[in-house]
Amino acid sequence: DAFQLHPDNVKDLENDLRDVMKPHTAANLKESKGNKLKDFVQVSGVLGVSHFLMLSATEASKYVKVCKTPRGPTLSFRVHQYTLAREVLASQRNPRAPKNAFLSPPLVVLNNFGDAPHQKLATITFQNLFPAINVRKVKLSTCQRAVLIDYDKTTGRFQFRHYGVSAAPTGTNKAIRKLLTTRRVPNMGDLADVSELLTSKGYGSDHSDSEGEDAVNARVDLTQDYNRVAREGTRSRIILQEIGPRMELELVKVEEGMCEGRVLYHAYVKKTEEEVLELENKAVTKEALRKRRREEQEANVRRKEREAKEKAAMEEELAGMKKRKRDNKSARDKLDENGRKKKKGASGAEKRRDGGDDDEAPFKRGRKSQYKDREGGGGGGSGGGGKKSPAGTKGKDKNKRPGKGARAKRK
Repeated sequence: DAFQLHPDNVKDLENDLRDVMKPHTAANLKESKGNKLKDFVQVSGVLGVSHFLMLSATEASKYVKVCKTPRGPTLSFRVHQYTLAREVLASQRNPRAPKNAFLSPPLVVLNNFGDAPHQKLATITFQNLFPAINVRKVKLSTCQRAVLIDYDKTTGRFQFRHYGVSAAPTGTNKAIRKLLTTRRVPNMGDLADVSELLTSKGYGSDHSDSEGEDAVNARVDLTQDYNRVAREGTRSRIILQEIGPRMELELVKVEEGMCEGRVLYHAYVKKTEEEVLELENKAVTKEALRKRRREEQEANVRRKEREAKEKAAMEEELAGMKKRKRDNKSARDKLDENGRKKKKGASGAEKRRDGGDDDEAPFKRGRKSQYKDREGGGGGGSGGGGKKSPAGTKGKDKNKRPGKGARAKRK
């Protein structure tokens, strides 16, 4: 039962505890410093999580907290010593930790627990960490592991052990047992006859040559098939082989809530009834103040939401008024003085009314009248009263623009 010293990092111990709790554990959970306890508590009900195991390390020691979700209680244990699973297996000559043993939950065995209130609470907590077993319906093949928690009254500490369970036929010597448990052919090179393998010392006796008094007491008659060699109706012996980890724990504190609330037990701090009553009154006052502040915050949130809605409605109304004003202005710009819709192309008179260019007006009027005079026979060049001049004679072009002298005379 030697323990190993480790640095402050408890990541390896965390992984070993997850292996102990398999298969009912969050093996792939990735927590970070940004996560809060309330975040895990909120999703615990959806995921069916019943307990939290939280590990922490300080300069003085390491601690393990066992919390019942969602409202507690919380048991805080101080880890005095611990050994990792890989170190336990490294110290054994023939280590055994099959992977199929972690497909079913372990059995829990509690020993030497007292009747004190905090010890009763520890008993209930350790029992509820693992699923209950229905003795009538359980299959022996699923009982592959066991967790033993023993309370030492002299030191006041809990010894935590994790074992692998196996069964082997009894009443045979080592060679026969090895022949039954393994599929390899035994080495019979030193034997003169195969019968010597069966007539070796210890065969046919009540117990094998490697079994002692404890092994004799560990014999059971199986009512179901346990493995390939331990069949129903045969007598076998139960073998426990430690898998790890191992821990030495001390219960230092019990809290009523989830890592908070009234302290039900403390190993080092003792309070009188008056101090306990004062602390309870302070807790009641603090809870009432917290409730009042929460109500005020909720009222402020509702008020701000209402103000934000009113502001948004007012801004929307102002935007609508501005849009209507712009539309009315553009509609007025499209109407003339008489309230009629303006044409796209304005006439000369309209341009003059609007202050257009008047330099071209006399020329346009003179040119237009000249065209009218010529077409109406007003010119005195021909005696036919507007008749065309005969072919071959020289006449003036009607469409020809009059010269500057003619325009000056008309003026």
